[in-house]
Amino acid sequence: MRYDFKKIEPKWQKKWEDAGLFKAVDFSEKPKFYGLVEFPYPSGAGMHVGHIKAYSSIEVVSRKRRMQGYNVLFPIGFDAFGLPTENYAIKTNTHPRIITDKNIEKFSNQLRRVGFSFDWDRVIDTSREDYYKWTQWIFRKLFDHGLVFRDKTLVNYCPSCKVVLSNEDSQGGKCDICHSDVIQLPKDVWYLKITEYADKLLTGLDTVDYPENIRMQ
Repeated sequence: MRYDFKKIEPKWQKKWEDAGLFKAVDFSEKPKFYGLVEFPYPSGAGMHVGHIKAYSSIEVVSRKRRMQGYNVLFPIGFDAFGLPTENYAIKTNTHPRIITDKNIEKFSNQLRRVGFSFDWDRVIDTSREDYYKWTQWIFRKLFDHGLVFRDKTLVNYCPSCKVVLSNEDSQGGKCDICHSDVIQLPKDVWYLKITEYADKLLTGLDTVDYPENIRMQ
């Protein structure tokens, strides 16, 4: 008998959702577990296999922790700021807000179909004011305390996507998005004076339960 996943999986996904199996409970007496994935950019045609690969390991751990009796907080969000969204809006001649909302809906449906156990009551959209006002507040605090400065540096730039890329997104000199060659361009950027509060960061490691290989980074 052939496994008809299109028929079987929606049935169980609905049962999971109706039972609220993936919702974190505030002020629970259970031991806590917090799982977090790197939020996808809601631009382009939708999710790809790289998203599924990246999220599967923490998905397995989160499900295991629930089975072990933990109160698991496993949220999902969408990193909607930046040039990828703007470029896609220009390409499709559509307002970025409309693009973002449509793609968040599309990505959410795709993630649900895969069966990821995210808490869908705790969805983050970085382009919403109730989120980015706090990133602005943090930056302003750092600025007021003299912990940020501006300077020129060389950045990884994809001429095709017209975006600046992190080292992780440009390994081997290729853009992770379109696989074009990456070039180095001078750019004014903001820096954080981490050395000014490095001792405090190191001391803070004593209060968190990080694996040793993570601490050393």
